[in-house]
Amino acid sequence: MRLGLVANPTSGKGRFTDAAEIARWTLERLGYEVLVAAGESYDATRRAATALLEDRAGLDALVVIGGDGTVHLGLDVVASTPVPLGIVPVGTGNDIARHLGLQARDVAAAVRLIHLALTDQEGAKVVALDAVHATRPDGTPVPDEHEWCLAVVSAGIDAAVNARANTLSWPSGEGRYMRAIPYEVRHMAPYGYRVTTDAGTWEGAAVLLAVANTRYLGGGLDIVPVADPVDGLLDVIRLDPVSRTSLLGHLARLRKGTHMHHPAVHHERSRVVTIEAWSGPQDLRRPPHPMADGEPVADLPLRLEAVQEAVRVIVPSRR
Repeated sequence: MRLGLVANPTSGKGRFTDAAEIARWTLERLGYEVLVAAGESYDATRRAATALLEDRAGLDALVVIGGDGTVHLGLDVVASTPVPLGIVPVGTGNDIARHLGLQARDVAAAVRLIHLALTDQEGAKVVALDAVHATRPDGTPVPDEHEWCLAVVSAGIDAAVNARANTLSWPSGEGRYMRAIPYEVRHMAPYGYRVTTDAGTWEGAAVLLAVANTRYLGGGLDIVPVADPVDGLLDVIRLDPVSRTSLLGHLARLRKGTHMHHPAVHHERSRVVTIEAWSGPQDLRRPPHPMADGEPVADLPLRLEAVQEAVRVIVPSRR
């Protein structure tokens, strides 16, 4: 079989080179032809992976090595194609892997899972999952390197924390999000939104706004415990303006997934969600730049749609 291998050089500030080499060597020992998609930037790597997919010989699977951002890159390449996506999760948050039941930071286990699925052995399988497709509200495309999202689109303090965590070099793993939170909480002020769902339009202030396809973000925050990437719907979570002390309490509840029934938390499901900035009579702050799967995407306004069975992903068969 012919596999494409993607390790984004900017993912994790380039710390995953060893993981990529181990995965390549192991797959070749198992008999696969491995073609590496390499570039000096996120966009160059995506173009290299797309070229492999579009080559006349094609690919039997695309394997991505890194964190949620690298999964995001791979999704943009294989979405709406029959080519399955294999994930070797060695990133900072690994929230997509967490939802799918993949063992993080274990290259050998991830490669074995991919091999089992591609050879139709017990223990792994390929499943069709929904993905989030982003456009402008009028249907105009956004930059195609961020057209698709698999996990969560963040557009509130959740996005601000994500962006700050991406700038930090320590601590490793999920600890970066914990380090980023105090700064953003200290400078917190409500953002203004206009959010349109299948049920209608809401305008007002919030401090957190997330549109989820899977349940985790920020290195394990259980943002939507009921999220299901096979139900054809997106989960919209909004947190009303609260005090800084209350926000820290909400973040603690997010870690445990016990926030859903709090009166300041609002949850609804919708096939399509449109998010716009809204200043309102209170002259509210413009929301931060949105993040999707941990990567900065097009700025607001955005139209997000749940597309059923948009991507085929290798997962443990116990799922």
